Amino acid sequence: MRLMLVTTFATSLFAGHVFAQAPAPVAAPAVSDELKKLKGFWKCESIQFDGAEQMANPKEREALTLVVKDAEYRMYTLSDPVKNLHLRLFTGEIALDAATNSFTLTVVDGREKGKKVHGIYELTADKFKTCYGPADKPRPTKFEAPKDSGLFVESWKPEGVKPPAAGLGKVAGGM
Repeated sequence: MRLMLVTTFATSLFAGHVFAQAPAPVAAPAVSDELKKLKGFWKCESIQFDGAEQMANPKEREALTLVVKDAEYRMYTLSDPVKNLHLRLFTGEIALDAATNSFTLTVVDGREKGKKVHGIYELTADKFKTCYGPADKPRPTKFEAPKDSGLFVESWKPEGVKPPAAGLGKVAGGM
């Protein structure tokens, strides 16, 4: 009986000590007002690269969906229209600077994992427009992607649907 009391007392002390020393939970980073405006589903209007439209076929444009929630930036393509199945192409983390209308994007999952781009953006209630290129090149200053520039210009319109819970969808090519 005495051994049981000592063991219970020691266990209580240890548990109390461990729980008393546990660090406070880390709060999620604050989401900027600009990122709050970007939250939602966006449909592709246009993607230009090196002076050429990459989505000339309307069905290809309609198949792309951009989903932004907090700082998570996910790109999907419609893989089965009959079943309404979407395949996640990549996930990135986006940071917007509203003072300079500039952004950085780091791909955290997908075929281009680790790739970083930076650029400029315009965000209104009915359009999200970007011009970007590799982070190791100068940041673009105009919404232009001339031939051999290595720049993209994209235009997206809101779909008006709330984003799904984080982590939905399988990334193309594994993961």
